Amino acid sequence: MSVLLAIFIVKWANEDNLVYRPLIQDMRLVDSVKIADVLDQERIYYYTDVKNHMLYVNQEQSELARVSLAKIGYVIEYPEITKHTDLNKAYDAFIKQKKLEEEAVKIWQSAWFFKLVKLVIGGLVIIVLILAIIRPALASIIYDEDEK
Repeated sequence: MSVLLAIFIVKWANEDNLVYRPLIQDMRLVDSVKIADVLDQERIYYYTDVKNHMLYVNQEQSELARVSLAKIGYVIEYPEITKHTDLNKAYDAFIKQKKLEEEAVKIWQSAWFFKLVKLVIGGLVIIVLILAIIRPALASIIYDEDEK
């Protein structure tokens, strides 16, 4: 039973839940077919909310999506989208925006932090299981054999 619980905890700690965040607030302002082609080519998970004209991408791939769109001239400064004809200017604007975002991100808001917390909690539960259930069971088996 405890082995099954340990396997469940390890599975839970390693599972990836896709969290989507908005990338483009109004799809009517951009060439949506071109953007979808770029996202498909880069294998970025996304979905569109047709009713609200929004495009959502996987949170872990949002940076890749923004870089890929900057390569074709779309710089996304959420919620604004700037279409540059000069790709060098688009890339410079993207790098400037990226540096500003990196300065403002707190550690607990990083994508990797929650995964690390899940792994640590899972490891602690497994250690508690070993110390609370398996060790006493083995000790009772060993001491019973010594008494015989």
